[in-house]
Amino acid sequence: MATACELVRVVHVGEGCLAVGTGLKGRGAWLCRDAPGCLELADRRGAFSRALRRPIPQAAVAGLRAELYAGSANRPREPEKAPGPTRGRRS
Repeated sequence: MATACELVRVVHVGEGCLAVGTGLKGRGAWLCRDAPGCLELADRRGAFSRALRRPIPQAAVAGLRAELYAGSANRPREPEKAPGPTRGRRS
């Protein structure tokens, strides 16, 4: 199960457009932030139309795809944490 920081909220904002933002009003759908396969699977299954309760044109999904992929390229990655001391059994 994904945590809230790993998800983005997608909302239909009119004129066949989808927008990303947790503060936007209206019915929303949650999507994995950094997993392109999640967006592709949702698109294939018609999840946006079902979750947002309206037909969503392919152009809107293409715009969302471009926005999410552009955002992930510009977002700095969190540095990996150095492994701490491990406790193991002695042989």
